[in-house]
Amino acid sequence: MKGTDFKRLKERLIFIRDHLKGRQELASEKRAELIQALFSEGDLHRAQQIFSKSDQHKDAGQGSWLSPLADLFSLSKGRDEDSLQKEMKKLAKGVSDSDFLLDIKGITDEDLRTPVQEAEALAHTQLSSLIDRTVGKMTHAILWAQQDACKQSIRREVEANERTALGRTLVDFIRDINKCSMGRRNS
Repeated sequence: MKGTDFKRLKERLIFIRDHLKGRQELASEKRAELIQALFSEGDLHRAQQIFSKSDQHKDAGQGSWLSPLADLFSLSKGRDEDSLQKEMKKLAKGVSDSDFLLDIKGITDEDLRTPVQEAEALAHTQLSSLIDRTVGKMTHAILWAQQDACKQSIRREVEANERTALGRTLVDFIRDINKCSMGRRNS
């Protein structure tokens, strides 16, 4: 799929879905705030801050274990938005557009419904115009192939008719010559 909007949504949906799987303890308000920061506002820095704050609260009572997302954000606290963007691109790179579109059909998270619908709408729009262009090109190619086939058929038929007519003319010419030859012999 082409288009920066689709690629951006794909990267962010894959990122958020992958990293929220193991973060069931994240409060629903924080999840909604994170999703809004990533999708509505497009603010990667704010999303990073939301995770950092939730990690601080979580780590205050439990010091020995961190989820993969907490590891990512604790390692990247000093990083800029470009680093987070690179992380998203890296995750999305291994997922084909068709696999992504099939996968988002299974997303039932209400907070992600809008970005999922937006990604599907962008894909449908692009695919629809691509299909229309492809069908148009194929239609022209098929018409040209049919026209060529018809022209060749007509050309063969004309050549066959010409050979038949030439054969008849030759037969008539030989008869006339034979008649003339017979008439000279008889005289």
